[in-house]
Amino acid sequence: MTDDDGAALIAENDALRRAFSEQSALVDAMRAVNVSLEGRNAALESALVGHANEIELLRRKLFGPRSERGGTSELQLALGNLLAGEAALKQQLDALVRQAETDRAAAAPAAPSDKPARKPSTGRRNLSTSTLPKVVVEITDPQLAARGELAGFDDSYQLIHDNAAWKVLVRRTAKYKLPVAGGAPGATTVLGVLAPKSLFPKSLLHTSAIAWLAVEKFALGVPHYRLEQHLADVGVPLDRGTMGRYMEDLGSTLGATVVRAMLDDARATCQVLATDATGAAIQPVARDGSPRRSCDKGHFFAIVADRDHILFEYTKEHSSAVVARLFAGFTGFLQTDASSVYDILEHPPPSADEAPVVLVGCWAHARRYFFEAAVCKYPLGVEGLVRIRALYRAERALAKLAPEERQRERLVHVGPLVDDFFAWVRRTKATEPGRTLASKALGYAANQEAELRRFLLDGRLPLDNTRSERALRKIVIGRKNWLFYGSDLHATAAAAIFSIIASCRLHALDPGRYLDEVMRVLPYWPRERHVELAPKYWLATRATLDSAQLDKPVAAITVPPSA
Repeated sequence: MTDDDGAALIAENDALRRAFSEQSALVDAMRAVNVSLEGRNAALESALVGHANEIELLRRKLFGPRSERGGTSELQLALGNLLAGEAALKQQLDALVRQAETDRAAAAPAAPSDKPARKPSTGRRNLSTSTLPKVVVEITDPQLAARGELAGFDDSYQLIHDNAAWKVLVRRTAKYKLPVAGGAPGATTVLGVLAPKSLFPKSLLHTSAIAWLAVEKFALGVPHYRLEQHLADVGVPLDRGTMGRYMEDLGSTLGATVVRAMLDDARATCQVLATDATGAAIQPVARDGSPRRSCDKGHFFAIVADRDHILFEYTKEHSSAVVARLFAGFTGFLQTDASSVYDILEHPPPSADEAPVVLVGCWAHARRYFFEAAVCKYPLGVEGLVRIRALYRAERALAKLAPEERQRERLVHVGPLVDDFFAWVRRTKATEPGRTLASKALGYAANQEAELRRFLLDGRLPLDNTRSERALRKIVIGRKNWLFYGSDLHATAAAAIFSIIASCRLHALDPGRYLDEVMRVLPYWPRERHVELAPKYWLATRATLDSAQLDKPVAAITVPPSA
């Protein structure tokens, strides 16, 4: 073989080596592309499963019961087809309406101003000319009457809600003509009787009317514009702006006195608190010349304190700092959802002097995740529901026991079910692939195991946090009926009135009568004894008062000595 043949062989070998290297690089690239495509395909499949689950849950919420009872999928599909046709028809009608509005706007002349003309102010209403029945109360003074003669009365008027009927209360304050001591013979002076104290001096509304407005709005969920229409129909014109100002004054006053004392009492004396929070829309502050802004968001915390109080607190933020302030001084059990904002109570900063709070989990929240998985046809969701339902059945059998005995029986009958449930969670979680509703339910239960077990520590602890969730329903109903609160101050005042009405119902009190009486007692009551006016203690406090004074629409209140 010549040198030329050897060189040719070497060149050919190098070419083959380069071709093989290029082929290997191409194979590696194709493998990388294949892996990438497999990853994208898995992600798309996961997203598709997630969207299918969301659709199934939304369909369940729209057409099916929200309990564990099964629905009829055929009926749901039929309703879905009907709604699809209705949506298409609605789009056609909306297009026709928009076209008609465009044509009308083009033909009509431009309006001089977008803002309606302000109604002329008529000043304070003259109730003396009202056709409503009159309730006359004369405020006299026997001591002044013995020293001189009656010189007349100063009359003032208020709207009063008496025996489910609207009337005009005529307050006739007596004036007496008295001789001037040490003066010229026959010289006289006129002295008026000191009127009873009032929480809202010179008020258009009597305390019974203010109480009626509070109950209608915050207990029954009737917005002020509907109350305005109703009152106009019965001959009592009262605008919604006036109602709003009275509710703000009432809530601010009660919040700074009775409700604040209730919260302090709950943190100091109660051992079990349950809390939850929900959002609320707050009307933004108007700014001249700037475009309209969307509503701000605030938060209402509900706090159920043993069987003593139900409290609401409005805050602008849902944060750890708010939670630390709200539960400062409390050292018992706090039952919540799994929100991380409560972790600061269980693990306070090192510089904090307070003992940590024991956080207790909510089995209803854990069950909710398994229910969503069961709705979307995951067998693990159904099995989780069956296991949690067995736990609730065992707990229901212990409902009438005393707390100490319930705790002992729980360890015997409920504790093994809890152990078996979490053993199943750990065993199943290791074999459940991907991120699905089933793995989400298992993950929640595994992460909250310590908190979910803590109801076994004390017989007073319930299994779930539904007490505070039920309390929040009033906030949700209000959110639907009047959409937003006028300001942070309005929301804070509303939280105080919500607290009073919910606590009245907790203790089987008539909230209207309670508010009417407490508003007349509060101006006389010592600040350090405000907790005695809380619904929990009101029956005992009322028994120490003079019933004749409370039965009158206007009277001075004698404060009994502290027990």
